[in-house]
Amino acid sequence: MKKILTFSLVALMSSVVLATPITLQHVTTTYANSGICSAAIDVTLHDFLGEQDKLYLDLVAKDKAGKIQGTSIDELNSDDVQNISGQAFGKVFIESENMCAADRTWTVEVKRAVLITDGKRKDLLKAKEVSANDFQPMKFKVN
Repeated sequence: MKKILTFSLVALMSSVVLATPITLQHVTTTYANSGICSAAIDVTLHDFLGEQDKLYLDLVAKDKAGKIQGTSIDELNSDDVQNISGQAFGKVFIESENMCAADRTWTVEVKRAVLITDGKRKDLLKAKEVSANDFQPMKFKVN
């Protein structure tokens, strides 16, 4: 049985653990183009991602009824991230016609998180090394 990490699209519910190899955070959802909306998910790898290393990350966005509203199947490599201060930072997107309707009742399920480093494969879900940051942006008021 596969383990799946689930977090709210707007208010992520897991806490950040510094020993965790990756942390996910929903940062924005915007209209992209041609009727498509895009939810941007920041990915922090708590180590550098070398030239031969890869992160396979599959995400599924579901509404409150559990209906799939968008998916993302990504392969991140060193060209897709910035290696800064001992960490790697990248971004993935969940895009669909319905993503702009996302609210606090929607969730993102991490279906796959596999890290290949130095030729070794590690299932981060099975190792419980995926976390979500529950950061919420402030509201703006313009007078």
